[in-house]
Amino acid sequence: MVSIITKTKLKTYLYPALSGTILGLSRLPIHLGFLVFFAFIPLFHFFSNQRKKKEIFFAAAAFGSTYTLVCLHWISLVTFPGYLGIFILFAVYFYIIFQLYYFIKQQNPKFGYLGFIFIWISFEFLQNFGEFSFPWFNLGYSLADYLPFIQLAELGGLALFSLLILFINILLFESKRNFKRNIIIVSAIIIVWSIYGVIRLKTIQLTKTDFNASIVQVSIPQEDKWEEMYKDSTFALYEEFSHKAAKEKTDLIIWPESSTPVYLLKRMKYRKWILDLSEELKTDIFTGFPHYKYVGEDYPNKYKFYNSATLIGKNRKIYPPYYKNILVPFGERIPFLKYFPFLWNVHLGQANWEYGDKLEYYTVNGYKFSPLICFEIAFPALTTEMAKNDVDFIVNITNDAWFHRSAGTYQHAVMTKFRAIETRKQIYRAANTGYSLVVSPTGEFLKQTKLFEKTTINSPLYIYENNSYFTKYFFWFPFVFVIGAGVLLVVSILFRRRLTQKRYEKE
Repeated sequence: MVSIITKTKLKTYLYPALSGTILGLSRLPIHLGFLVFFAFIPLFHFFSNQRKKKEIFFAAAAFGSTYTLVCLHWISLVTFPGYLGIFILFAVYFYIIFQLYYFIKQQNPKFGYLGFIFIWISFEFLQNFGEFSFPWFNLGYSLADYLPFIQLAELGGLALFSLLILFINILLFESKRNFKRNIIIVSAIIIVWSIYGVIRLKTIQLTKTDFNASIVQVSIPQEDKWEEMYKDSTFALYEEFSHKAAKEKTDLIIWPESSTPVYLLKRMKYRKWILDLSEELKTDIFTGFPHYKYVGEDYPNKYKFYNSATLIGKNRKIYPPYYKNILVPFGERIPFLKYFPFLWNVHLGQANWEYGDKLEYYTVNGYKFSPLICFEIAFPALTTEMAKNDVDFIVNITNDAWFHRSAGTYQHAVMTKFRAIETRKQIYRAANTGYSLVVSPTGEFLKQTKLFEKTTINSPLYIYENNSYFTKYFFWFPFVFVIGAGVLLVVSILFRRRLTQKRYEKE
């Protein structure tokens, strides 16, 4: 009897586990992104019955664990303790989401699906904030292969994709009650959505400029990158391939994150080397490097260390460095160091960089750009701010050697498509081991390298003369769902109190 009950319970949790698996598969580079339109159907089936808090917790754990196993397995290549932490963190996140959804659904079933949409999109949006910020979990990224579909990013960004994806999932799940009507609605959404994208791709006006930028990718293995014995060979590779890039018409040469594995601005030998190279090539170089500042005896380690980048001018000018604003939790900095100083003594292999506090802007031959380092490309607020400051293009430098040949390299790279479309700005992405990309304002890959290829790519700059609607007006769109979720929760709490009071009065 106990065995039968256990099997029944396990079978129950297969539904949320199946949802997590389908959602994870939609994010892999195997061209199954369309699965996202069906991913929540098993989960809604799970919630179609009465559930206890314990059941909801195990459902959240099953959903989060399968998604993490399928989609985020590559995190274990960067930090295995961090990967284990993701399992716990996602179990907590999804328990909160599922519990809030179920609470709203219980108080008023008519608001159940609306509550799920509001809470889910709020969760995606709120991942952009705080010291645990890691906005990798967004439904819209599953659509990266479908260029016409993602043109809608210029209107509502990722939140609009999540809204449409969840609405389609709900319609398909509820089609058992009204199959014909729901299928017609789903078909109409897909057709209109596709037509909009096709028309925008054919009609958007881009201006080809006389500005060209080159990206250098020399693919230094992560295990060799910081070894003293490989420093000279690393600099020799960048010099060799920069000469190759300069043979083409180019105004700017872009090197990846931490491409110069020394404190470039502090080491006179290497500082002179890059100034000489830029002057010799008669081309500005944008490069990433570590940097530090002495801040006094009272500060842990006496220094502040930064993940940095700057422009090295062919006129031998070194421009103010950009300090990475958003750091990878645990990978680049232990969260809450400011509030719990004892955490400085915790060593998990992280660098404990300091946060930068502003964006930097550079101008080359009359064209203005701003940089992002590594996973900062996942934050639409940064690229939106750049677009509002009238940049002509965006530079994203990264070191994806950590991910080896895993799905992480693909997931990271395709984010550039969404940021390019949201802002309608061209993006030059320089990655140490790939994928290095030049992304058009339409989200198309104009140039692309292979993983671990040693090469250069060059592309002219295309400009969209206007700011996108997302940049000008609708960057605030996700707040609608945060406010909506709050209102629904307050209404549900008041509704529950009223019912409780009525029952008490009857007794």
